[in-house]
Amino acid sequence: MDQETTPVLDAIERYRRDDHYTFALPGHRLGRGIDDRTAAVLGRDAFEADVIMAKEAASDAEALLAEAVGARQAVFTTCGSSISIHTAMLTVTGPGKKILVDRNVHKSVVASLILAGAEPVWLRPRWDAENQIAHPASADDVAAALREHRDLSAALMITPTEYGTGADVEGIADLCHRYGIPLLVDEAWGAHFPFHPAMPTAAIKAGADLVVQSLHKADGGLCQASVILVGGHLVDPVDLRLRLDLITTTSPSALLYGSIDGFRRRMVQEGRELLEAAIKRTNDLRKHLAGVPRLQVIDESIIGHDSVAEWDPMKLCVDVSGLGLTGYQARDWLEERHRLTAQLGDSRRLIFSLTYSDDDAAFERLRGALDDLAENPPQPDRSAPRIPPLQELDLEQAMNPRDAYFAETEQVSDPVGRIAAEMISPYPPGVPAILPGERFDDAVVTYLRSGLEAGMILPDASDPKLETFRVVTREAERPLR
Repeated sequence: MDQETTPVLDAIERYRRDDHYTFALPGHRLGRGIDDRTAAVLGRDAFEADVIMAKEAASDAEALLAEAVGARQAVFTTCGSSISIHTAMLTVTGPGKKILVDRNVHKSVVASLILAGAEPVWLRPRWDAENQIAHPASADDVAAALREHRDLSAALMITPTEYGTGADVEGIADLCHRYGIPLLVDEAWGAHFPFHPAMPTAAIKAGADLVVQSLHKADGGLCQASVILVGGHLVDPVDLRLRLDLITTTSPSALLYGSIDGFRRRMVQEGRELLEAAIKRTNDLRKHLAGVPRLQVIDESIIGHDSVAEWDPMKLCVDVSGLGLTGYQARDWLEERHRLTAQLGDSRRLIFSLTYSDDDAAFERLRGALDDLAENPPQPDRSAPRIPPLQELDLEQAMNPRDAYFAETEQVSDPVGRIAAEMISPYPPGVPAILPGERFDDAVVTYLRSGLEAGMILPDASDPKLETFRVVTREAERPLR
């Protein structure tokens, strides 16, 4: 195939050049109906490119992307990777079926369990007590789960994590295939991995059967641009598209399709060169920060630490606890003093998602801001959240997530011992600390309430102040089948 072509972008350009006029969608008539204020902020060109007929070119663009990354097929989605995860999960599991699920998953996976009515068998992450972060489960952990649960319909892993640590996807895929089940990988941060050898092994090339990627995270896609890659022969692509048709929009955005199309072409043409320069900038910055007193950075030495098989060099993790600060306070300080936004602040570190779009000036600005933070740190204004040992956050799955979510509920101030009917997901990264069907214990309640005081963002809690929690009424509790 001709990787120089861009079918979606060409279709948009051709439609505009041929002076088409539509009495169908979109109602703004390619920007003619947009007021000056909207056009001044969003740009009239964006509306002129909103050509719904361009979706007819998506199949050609999908085939080009599949060829470029070594997938059997590629499926574009325009409602974010959350809809891609829902689609993938609904394809491989369903009501009453069991699925092996990495407990470090994004909340969209939990929503998928609720939609599918499936029963999770949780794969617990490895807890790095030294760094106080969770790493992906190991291949040995997966093997043990597969031996114990012979009725699994599929397995799902998230790799790499927000901290850049990656699982042994190839080893885990081999294990799943020995048991005849497909492996799904949430590789949201890794659409660029196939285009440079220093990146973690792309999951689709490591043998995964379904891979979900977010084109807006570390790459050139617009927000909500996502793709599902199909590998192997354990998943029927027709089933996948039928499931997508159940839950996605019938009016996909040509802007999103076009951004995926353009990203693929650029990566094929320039990806290695762009990523090479980005990796060098990141390594230079990491080397500089390693010499700054009271700051610590995660580097390639994390590979081999417990279950860490690979590492994303474009994730910059800076531990600021030596300054007496939490990552939450440091994140706020960077916003207020330097107008810089970190991807994540946690109890002790800042995480920056660096990309090939960040030029020398951007790196220098970040370097200067972190030097300023180290030399002139603010006075601590909050306590770090109380993080219990990971095993204390291994909560009992007392009810099926779907049953708990739709059960009769109530709000209680003391939820310890009760079954949750809601998700509470510190964001980012959006991994639920508690999810429907799990039983609250004192450790998770203390962690969440102290985290909120420290600056943790909890966008999905039923009570944003955490004075109460939503639980299943005692009369509605049902044991896990």
